[in-house]
Amino acid sequence: MRKILFLFIVFISVQLISKESYSQKDIFIKEFQFELKKISDNQYENEYFLTVTLNKNSLYKFTVLNHIGDFPGNAIIEILENDKIVATNYVGSKYYERFLFKCTKTGFYDVLIHYEDNKLGSSLIKLFLVQ
Repeated sequence: MRKILFLFIVFISVQLISKESYSQKDIFIKEFQFELKKISDNQYENEYFLTVTLNKNSLYKFTVLNHIGDFPGNAIIEILENDKIVATNYVGSKYYERFLFKCTKTGFYDVLIHYEDNKLGSSLIKLFLVQ
């Protein structure tokens, strides 16, 4: 009887955990492609810059698909609020193809994209709202 009760509790726990993970969904907001086929002496020409509006208390997910067209570079994404980096996918020497950003203030955020170690690259970046 104890064994059956234990298995029942484990089964219910797994079901609850599964439901929680399935209830979270990503809503696609925007995608942008950045391609750098030639390194310029002007550093600003080696970056992609755009502005997005994000909402307070919302969780956003950024995903990066690199090496489109066989380019070697990994796109580094920096989210800036008033020229201060508030999120990035490159921390220390660790690179992430997915990262989350919890917005603490509604407003305009600058997104700066460039390639690691000034390599050439072609990448597709997608922005999702996580609910």
